[in-house]
Amino acid sequence: MIKMPRTLNLPEGPLDGLPPVATYRCLRTAEPIVVDGKLNEPVWQRVTWSAPFVKMDTGAPVSLDSRIALVWDDTYLYAAYRYEDHEIWGTHVEHHDHVYHNDSDAEIFVDGNGVYYELGVNPINTIYEVFWTWLAPVVERRDVERLNAFFSVEDFLYFLPRMNERLGRIGEKAWELPGLRHAVQVDGSLNCPEIVDKGWTVEFALPWEGLKALGNSNTPPKSGDVWRIGASRCQHFHDADGSNVSVDWSWNRHGTINMHIPERWTQVTFGDEVA
Repeated sequence: MIKMPRTLNLPEGPLDGLPPVATYRCLRTAEPIVVDGKLNEPVWQRVTWSAPFVKMDTGAPVSLDSRIALVWDDTYLYAAYRYEDHEIWGTHVEHHDHVYHNDSDAEIFVDGNGVYYELGVNPINTIYEVFWTWLAPVVERRDVERLNAFFSVEDFLYFLPRMNERLGRIGEKAWELPGLRHAVQVDGSLNCPEIVDKGWTVEFALPWEGLKALGNSNTPPKSGDVWRIGASRCQHFHDADGSNVSVDWSWNRHGTINMHIPERWTQVTFGDEVA
């Protein structure tokens, strides 16, 4: 049975007046990376880490240090996260659970040609994936095969159009990046607010072969190519009454609580230099 889509309204609002997005030079790794979440490879010590994440809407500083670093080789795009966290929370255990609803999570967004990929993970290494497609270009090029394929998608999200966007976009919730590797390490406890934790770390390895689905001109990229890549953190605190309080932080200020604005994702330039 086909599930009814969840329809979401993207917050409106001009992007005028926001600061320029961050730029990042993604260097190569000449050493193998074991995707175990420990970040103990020397390359993660030598690479440039991002500036701390900020409040997604206002750009104000946040209470817990949150950073991302990227490297690449001919097979993978690697992303590492270092999160300070004094109350590490993770409850979702099923693949494709939207972990940001109740848990802390680390998210990455990779832009493509009329599409983009969203990936998130919680502190117990449960991930969700969504493959997003803007509908207007599909209709304009009369891609009947792709439109017919959408009618076969059983579980999806639909974003209503915003600003200058036409027809909105559809997110395939069951889509999986072939060959994806991911791991998490927790420095502290889990779901135990009586214990003050230190934080957790994440490693993603996104295979270029799977990322060809994004339709970018060069995959793997060539030296000098620029991709839009977003990163965010949904953090959950528990107040004195035990109620769940959620906040959204990101690599760049978006002017609204909405990660789905590729124009506000970091401009990542790929270089041939070895980190």
